[in-house]
Amino acid sequence: MQVFLNNAYLEEDAALISPLSPGFMYGYGVFETIRVSGKQVLFLDQHCTRMVQALSVLGMVCPYEENELQPIVEKLLELNGVSEGFVKVVCSKPTPTKQTQQKADILILTGTKTYKEEYAKGLKVCLADARRNEFSKIVGIKSMNYADNILEKEAAVQKGFDEAIFLNTHDHVSEGCVSNVFWVKDGIVYTPSLHCGILEGTARARIIKKCAALQIPFQEGAYVLEELLSADEVFVTNALMDVMPVSLLEERHLDLGAYQVVPQLQGNGR
Repeated sequence: MQVFLNNAYLEEDAALISPLSPGFMYGYGVFETIRVSGKQVLFLDQHCTRMVQALSVLGMVCPYEENELQPIVEKLLELNGVSEGFVKVVCSKPTPTKQTQQKADILILTGTKTYKEEYAKGLKVCLADARRNEFSKIVGIKSMNYADNILEKEAAVQKGFDEAIFLNTHDHVSEGCVSNVFWVKDGIVYTPSLHCGILEGTARARIIKKCAALQIPFQEGAYVLEELLSADEVFVTNALMDVMPVSLLEERHLDLGAYQVVPQLQGNGR
């Protein structure tokens, strides 16, 4: 597989970064995972906007503008023969410095992961043991500091689940390890607000707009666990899955055939 590192297309075993870089040593950086469908890179503009904002929080800038990234990504997809899957863009701090607005190292890679089989059966979701710290300065960015998420996701898989949902320090529903969470009760769609310690997902933003367009009642706020557990429909979102129904929440089975709102929100995320 070929990757793109800083300014060159390389075989993955030839892509080298300094072992002393803060990106490698401390996870000082951010990443974006972007869906590819029919050889098209979906919503690149939304991902670039979020990445630029996240880099600003960490005192860095992206070395490429969005219009420069587009052809780079398209060529990499062609080199690797990827028409369905994803592109991952990683920007990390190259050297220790007090300089602000330092130009980040950039690594771009591709993969073929899709969720086509999961849509029909839905995901099995449990609660995470750890809590999301809504006061953290990096909770709202897609940081390379991802160990909490990975550990909880692995623990969920070991228990027979696909995803885990965090509560925050105030016992409010927060987010999944790799997703934002939504639920439906009496025809109203609910999701935790940004103040609950969540990433502002690109798919999440599109679903909120879609609810408005379809005139589906929608609320975001701080919700206790019991409100999620008593939902009529539950679904999670991210850039790769778009809208993914949940068929098992802890020990409660949910009948996907009875879902009425979720099917209206699926699609167009391709």
